[in-house]
Amino acid sequence: MTRTARFRPTRAGIINLWDYRDQEFSFADGRLVLRGPNGSGKTKALEVLFPFVLDGRIEPRRLNPFAGEERTMKSNLLYRKQDSAHSYVWMEFARGDSADPEAVTVGIGMRATRSSDKVTRWYFVADGRVGVDFSLLGPDDRPLTRRQLADELGTDAIVDRPVDYRAAIDARLFGLGTQRYDQLINLILTLRRPQLAKNLDPKGLSQALTDGLRPLDENLLLDAARSFSDMEEVGRALEGLVQADNAAKKFVGVYSKYLGVQAKTDIEQVARRLTAVEHATTALFAAKALRTRREDERVAADHRLDAADRALDQATADRETLMRSSAYEGKQQLDDLAEAVRRLELSTQQQSAKATKSQEALAQRTLDVERTRSGVAENAAALARCENELASAADDAGIAWTALPAHMRPDQVTAAVRGHAEQRDGDIRAVRMSLGVVDRTLAERGRAERAATAARELVERSSREVAAAESAVEAARVHSSAALREWWFQYSDGYGPLAERLFTVLDAALAEVGGDDAESLSEVLARETEHLVDAARDRRQGARQLADEATEQVRALTATRAEVAAEHDDAPAPFAARTAPRDTSSGGPLWQLVRFAENVDAAAAAGIEAALHAANLLDGWIAADVPSDSVSDQFLVALPEAARPTGRTLADVLVAEENSPVAAHLVTDVLASIAVDDQLKAAEAVVVDTNGHYRQGVQLGRHTKPEAEYIGATARARRRVARIAELDAAIALAEDRVATARSDEAAAVANSNHISTAAKALPRANALLAAMRKVTELAGALRSRTEAATAADRELDHAVAEYSVAEKRLRAAAVEHRAPHTIRDLDALAAAVRHFENSGATLLRRRSEYDREAERQLEAQHRLDEARSVAEEFAEESAIAQDSYEQQHNKLDKLRDALGASSQQIDSELEAARDRIEAARAEQRAARKADREAGEAVGQAEGAYRSATEAIRSALTETHADARKLEPYAQRDIAALLGASSDSNWPASDAAWATVEQLLYRIDSAPGPDTEVGVLPPEVHVLFESLSAATADVRVSDAARKSTRSAVTTALQEFDAQLSASGQHFRLNWDAADGLTVVRVHDDQGMSSIADFAVRIDQARQEQELLLTDAERRILEDALLTGLAQQIHERTMDARDLIAQMGSEMKQRRMSSGNTIGVHWVLADSLDDTARAVSKLLDSDSATLSSDELARIRAHFAANIRTARAAHPERSYPEILAATLDYRQWRVFSFTLLSGDGTEERLTVARHSALSGGEQSVSLHLPLFAAAHVMLSSADPHSPRLLALDEAFAGVDDNGRSELLGLSVQFDLDLFMTGYDLWITYADVPGCAHYDLAHSTAENTVSAALLVWDNGELLAEHDGSDLAEALGSPLRRRVPTPAVGGLEFA
Repeated sequence: MTRTARFRPTRAGIINLWDYRDQEFSFADGRLVLRGPNGSGKTKALEVLFPFVLDGRIEPRRLNPFAGEERTMKSNLLYRKQDSAHSYVWMEFARGDSADPEAVTVGIGMRATRSSDKVTRWYFVADGRVGVDFSLLGPDDRPLTRRQLADELGTDAIVDRPVDYRAAIDARLFGLGTQRYDQLINLILTLRRPQLAKNLDPKGLSQALTDGLRPLDENLLLDAARSFSDMEEVGRALEGLVQADNAAKKFVGVYSKYLGVQAKTDIEQVARRLTAVEHATTALFAAKALRTRREDERVAADHRLDAADRALDQATADRETLMRSSAYEGKQQLDDLAEAVRRLELSTQQQSAKATKSQEALAQRTLDVERTRSGVAENAAALARCENELASAADDAGIAWTALPAHMRPDQVTAAVRGHAEQRDGDIRAVRMSLGVVDRTLAERGRAERAATAARELVERSSREVAAAESAVEAARVHSSAALREWWFQYSDGYGPLAERLFTVLDAALAEVGGDDAESLSEVLARETEHLVDAARDRRQGARQLADEATEQVRALTATRAEVAAEHDDAPAPFAARTAPRDTSSGGPLWQLVRFAENVDAAAAAGIEAALHAANLLDGWIAADVPSDSVSDQFLVALPEAARPTGRTLADVLVAEENSPVAAHLVTDVLASIAVDDQLKAAEAVVVDTNGHYRQGVQLGRHTKPEAEYIGATARARRRVARIAELDAAIALAEDRVATARSDEAAAVANSNHISTAAKALPRANALLAAMRKVTELAGALRSRTEAATAADRELDHAVAEYSVAEKRLRAAAVEHRAPHTIRDLDALAAAVRHFENSGATLLRRRSEYDREAERQLEAQHRLDEARSVAEEFAEESAIAQDSYEQQHNKLDKLRDALGASSQQIDSELEAARDRIEAARAEQRAARKADREAGEAVGQAEGAYRSATEAIRSALTETHADARKLEPYAQRDIAALLGASSDSNWPASDAAWATVEQLLYRIDSAPGPDTEVGVLPPEVHVLFESLSAATADVRVSDAARKSTRSAVTTALQEFDAQLSASGQHFRLNWDAADGLTVVRVHDDQGMSSIADFAVRIDQARQEQELLLTDAERRILEDALLTGLAQQIHERTMDARDLIAQMGSEMKQRRMSSGNTIGVHWVLADSLDDTARAVSKLLDSDSATLSSDELARIRAHFAANIRTARAAHPERSYPEILAATLDYRQWRVFSFTLLSGDGTEERLTVARHSALSGGEQSVSLHLPLFAAAHVMLSSADPHSPRLLALDEAFAGVDDNGRSELLGLSVQFDLDLFMTGYDLWITYADVPGCAHYDLAHSTAENTVSAALLVWDNGELLAEHDGSDLAEALGSPLRRRVPTPAVGGLEFA
């Protein structure tokens, strides 16, 4: 049987994970190879088994460095699309006799549900074997739940945290300690990189070994990062204040200029209004004077009009007198005849003109007849053209048309044309309906496309919002985690050993905050510390009870001690026949010299003492020499041996006391002379029994007592002394217990108070919950929008389908109705139909025009005949009128000759009268005009007065309106910015403002325009004057006003942006209700003016600058970086020790060529001189560094940290510190080639490439194996030495593999390897198990075939033997349960 002194891996298993249902892998001599093509599951098995079973961390990048973040452990558990799953991964290590090994199994149970992203895990480290000592599968072959596993192993074997799991594995198997165990895991992960050998060169090897070194303590980095964050927060606050202060000063400069221009503009406007009031006042007084003057002029015009009326009446009367004379009557007859001649002359002229016109009309009618004849011919030709156009239009419209007969009525023609047109219109409507359906479906498709696009944009925006909210959750989680850690630092001391676990549990609870069944931090703290609270309470109560009990015990013990001290043993009453004193006698009485033997019970002791007492033997004196002169006494003397009883004697029930005054043998001889016989049948002289009987010769008697009183008194006396000492000690101990209990009670009270205070101070996760609720809300919106987008896509698909159907129907309708299917062609067809209708209408119109033209020809002929008749008639009438005129003209000449000169005188007088009348009438008209004009002038003057009144009323109203705009300038802060007096006030109420009517009355009542009337209230007038003086030097124009408004608008936007960017929660408010932009800033003290804010922010800046001086920065950085420097020193020293041991181990193991590899750890070439100097300083303990050296280290680290922070502001301080202070990157591993003769040559990339293939591989793996060997050698001697190699030895030839495997055997390393076609069948390797894996995606299963290399022979299962069982596997993961009541067969 094989034995192994250390633990080796023997089995590993995967249950219900990925497509592994229940797969077990057996190791042979600590080695295992999984073979198969890509996708067979070999890498998956490695990533979920090792070092996962030693680590317990499920980060995707840790399980597989080339896996994406989506390749989570949850995806492995639910790989087969289950809703939930339980699974296990486990590994067994054993040592000792293979038939009965000491086995330890480590494993991880997991549970995942599709509804939760969290994978619940539990971990176990158990003594025993799966399938032999405990089960991982239930009777139904399902993985056990955590509770079921706890029933199998016990709750002590199961933990819930990875850190506890690693600690348990380390304690049971390795004994490295937490940090060195983590370093071992990192080294294993480094070696497990896929195709490590293929991608390895000296540089890659250096990096691999560098990654295997211990990093700086994460908690130390977090503490330093938190302090740097605090410093940066103060710096950011100062930067924000500086930014806000500079922005405020800049804005105040722009705002002051704007206020000056705006104030100047408003002041000038008020000044213009006041000037307008003055001008209106002057105009009012001028209008009043003009109105008075015009009224005087109207009175004068009225007097002139009366005089003109009287002169006209006189002239008219004079003319009437002249006309009543006889001379005037003869003159009147001559005038009448002259008038008749004149009328005849006019009539003759008219008749002649009529005759001429009739001739002209006759000529015109002749031309009209000729035109109508031509028109009839033209209309006949046009009618023919219309017939042709109608036929052509019918053809264009697709209408079968025949020429209409000429005698057809117009209504018949119209009906024929309209019928054909309506038929085609019906065809067009039918196609248009189909086209409308196509357009509607096309529009619906467009709408659906836009809706789908908009929905997708909403989904993308929601995705971005969810990502931003998740970032906010992470930020809140980091903040909450920092607050929790700060709380833990402050209160962890009060939780004792629970502190570390408590922080982990609270941190885990913080990570679960927001879950459906997640507990709050307070609930978790209460649950986790409930036993502490109960224990503190119980301890307090127990301590109080113990103190009370101890006090009571002290009292009882004191009383007992008093009682014991007071106890004494009285001697038996002396016998009446003994009267001699014994004070001076040597020896002692029997009852003082003996005690009962241990095997004598109380009843027997009482009986024996009673018998001795009654026989008067109890007080008998025993002495070495019996005095001969004794007077009245009795002695006990032993019988000769021959005469002594042969049976049972008192020597069998009584024992001589030690240190008594009589020799023990003398006492024993006396005791041996007295027989003990319960039957009193002994023949001896003296016999007693255990019931109180005694016999002395002939004397026989009995005496009883309830208990022995005297025998053993000496022992009791000694016991009393010892008892008193014991009681004294017990009293002292009880008093100590009282003090201890009181102290414990006080400590329990203090602990309880500390726990209560810590519970109250526990940070709340409200901000995190709010951020997570925001994520939930946004995630809900994202789901809704995703569903909406899906619905929109469905609608789009439906719309596209509807559009296709509609388009097919359109083409069918177009064919059916002999019409095109495009809108343009349909419009053309409709236009052709309309053209056909229009052509028909044109044809009807042409026919009507032809008929009308023919009718006009007939009418023209009739009018020509009529004109000819009228011309002949008018020529005759003209000749008759000419004859009559000549006769009357001769008669007039004769009458004039008869009257002579008298008629001329009459005419002269009448003419004079007429002239006087005309002159009077002219004067009357002029006077009336003057009167009218005077009246109009009075009205105009009255209008001018009213206009002046309205003008001054308007001026006063506008003055008040513009003056009220000055109210903002009465504010002290704005006045101060303008340089005006800050004592200006504004009227308290509107009552201070005189109304316009009041001001009008005062102005109208004034004696003249120069009288001063107060238009503005006194306070406003003072403000006006103050602002006028303050803005006297300000020059304004439209360009200046526009530029300052634009400048202040831009400045407001910039100011608002800079305040927001300052991060100080300042909020800018402004309004321009009165035309003036008034700016306010809301800060912690509420709303304040921009001037007050500028003063206050300047003071805050100065105060904040005092909080972050360079001295404080240096002190803080010294405190932080000194601790980091010390740990860097310690890590550097540990690394040097490790590398020295590696070099020593490698020198002892050489390659087949006789060469070996040397290793050195040197400063990297990329370091500058300063970094090199600091690195050398860190080789020393920080306690030995001088202040100048510490300052150099501080300055170097601080400068690098600031540079990294500036270069990568998106990184957190833990990331920056981890990168900046990573001492591992300051040095590189340098390798040398040591030949057999002791020469050493640097192993560069070029030198490495010159080696043989085998030497290249061995030279690079040797340091890695040596590092693992050194690390594992520092662990417990019995610890496993297992490494993992994924795609092991890829690119290494067979000789190289053989030598590398030989090295692993020399280093006593166990290997878990994967490879596509990897065989470990080398003479230097005693054994290795190979599994050929095959993955069926259709059946979701992985099958494995086992082959074993055993001492030069490759074994397969072709002969029916089970190799796994031969390797020690029980071939099950469930302990068999015997059937109750089953039959057993021999």
